[in-house]
Amino acid sequence: MAIESTTGTVGVRVRPTSAFLPYAALLSTIGLLASDMYLPSLERIRLYFRSDAGEVALSLSLYMAGFAAAQFVYGALSDQVGRKPPLLFGLCVFVVGTIGCVTASDIERFLAFRVVQSIGVGAAYVLWQPMVFDLFEGEALDRLFSRLMAIGSLSPALAPVVGGYLSSAFGWRSVFWLLAALGSALVAITWLAQPESLPAAARRPFSMRGLLGQYGGLFADRFFLGYAGALACGIGTYFVYVAMLPLILSRLGFMPNAIGLMSLPIVATFILGTEVSRRQKARLGPRRSCLLGAALGLLGACTLLVATLLDASSPWVLIPPAMIVTFGNGFLLPAGTAYLIECYSTSAGAVASAVGLLTALAAALSTLLASRLISDLGANAMSGTALLFAVLMNVSLRGSGSGRPAAGDARGPGADATRV
Repeated sequence: MAIESTTGTVGVRVRPTSAFLPYAALLSTIGLLASDMYLPSLERIRLYFRSDAGEVALSLSLYMAGFAAAQFVYGALSDQVGRKPPLLFGLCVFVVGTIGCVTASDIERFLAFRVVQSIGVGAAYVLWQPMVFDLFEGEALDRLFSRLMAIGSLSPALAPVVGGYLSSAFGWRSVFWLLAALGSALVAITWLAQPESLPAAARRPFSMRGLLGQYGGLFADRFFLGYAGALACGIGTYFVYVAMLPLILSRLGFMPNAIGLMSLPIVATFILGTEVSRRQKARLGPRRSCLLGAALGLLGACTLLVATLLDASSPWVLIPPAMIVTFGNGFLLPAGTAYLIECYSTSAGAVASAVGLLTALAAALSTLLASRLISDLGANAMSGTALLFAVLMNVSLRGSGSGRPAAGDARGPGADATRV
C-alpha cells in the first residue's frame, strides 16, 4: 500500500494506491461495527449471563465511555509522534479486548473487556480523519471525506444485519470473533503496508504541556464548542435508537436477524442526507447545512415522542421518526466535522480527538440515561432521551456564534468565507 508523492495534482498531496481507500474505510467503520454488530444479540447475551436489560445495555454505555477516554490521547499525540505508532497500539488493544469479550465468564468481565475494546478502537476512529487530511486537499479532500462518511454510515445498517445472522446461525460469540479478525487484519496492514502519513517536518515537538495546551485552546473556544457539542448531541440522539430499539423490538417478539434488517431504512436516510447535503454544499454553506440538520433532528425526536406516547407496539411507529433524525444527521455530521478540521487544520489530530471525546461522551450519557429508565418507562425512555439530546444539539449550535474561531488556524480566507 505504498503512497507515492505527486506534483501538479490538484487536490492531492500524495497519490495513495487503490488499496488505501478500503483500508481507510475499514478504519472509519471498525469502531461503529464493534458498537453495533452485537446489538441484535443483546437479549441472548442477557440470557447467557443471566443479567437484566439495563445491565446488558450498559455494555454500550461503557463502550462509549471508554471510547471517549481514548479520544483525549490519540489525536493530539499523533500530531506530535505521527499517526502510525498510536494507531498500531490502539488496534492491538482492540484485538485483545475483543477476544476478552468472547472468553468472559460473567457479565462483569464482559463489561470490563468492552471498555478495553473501546479504548483500543478509539485510535482507528480518531486517526483516519487526520490521515485523510494529511494526504488530500481541496475538492479531492471533500469528495473522499464525504465518501468515507457515507461508507461509515453503512456500518450501523449492515452491522446489525450481519450480527443478527451470525448470532442466529453461530451464537453471539461469532460476532466478536469476526471483529477480532478484522482488527487483526488492520494491525497487519498498518504495520507492514501503510507508511506514515504525517511527515516529520509537519509534526509538533513532543510536549505534554503542548498536548494539553492544544485541548485547552479548543475547549476555551466558543465556536469550536458550539459545533463540536452539536455534533456530539446529534450522535447521542442517534445512539439512543441504536441501543434501545433492539431491546424494545425483542420484547415485541422479533428475532435478531429481523431486528438487524429493520435498521436498514434508518441508515439509508443518513446516506441520502449526506448525498443531498454534498450536492447543496455550495448553496447552503457549512453553517446552514448544520442548522438544517439540527432542525430535522429536533423534528424527528418530537415525532418519536408523540409516537411512543400514543402507540409503541409496532416498529413502523418507531422507525419513521428515527429516519428523520438520521436524514438530518446526514447534513450535520459530514459538514460540521469537515468544517471544524478545516478551520483548525494544523491541529487536525487534536480536533478529531476532541470531537470524538465529546461525541463518545454524549453517546455514553444518552444510552446510560435511556438504559436506566427503560425498565420503568419502556419506549418512552428512548423517545424522551432522544428529545433531550436533540434540544441540546440545537442550543449548542445556535450558541456557537458566527465569528472566526478563536483558537483556529484556518487554511486561508476561503475557509472563513464559507461560513454563512
